Amino acid sequence: MATIELNAKELELFQEINNDPNLLEYALISIRKIKKKKLPPPCQYTVEELRERLEKARKEVEDGVAIFTTQEEMESKYSL
Repeated sequence: MATIELNAKELELFQEINNDPNLLEYALISIRKIKKKKLPPPCQYTVEELRERLEKARKEVEDGVAIFTTQEEMESKYSL
């Protein structure tokens, strides 16, 4: 959705809510409930999938084709 369309929808929503105080309260309650919901993590691997990924990574390291960054390199690049 384009920015101009979002702005138009936002204005429409504000106008609609401002006409009804009960609707405003309901909207706030609903938004707060949505914000509190815990979303599942984006990636959920089974134990077997994790083992397969680990084995593949180990083989890549042994074969010398692994591309990785050490902890020290990460710390120097992204210092806190």
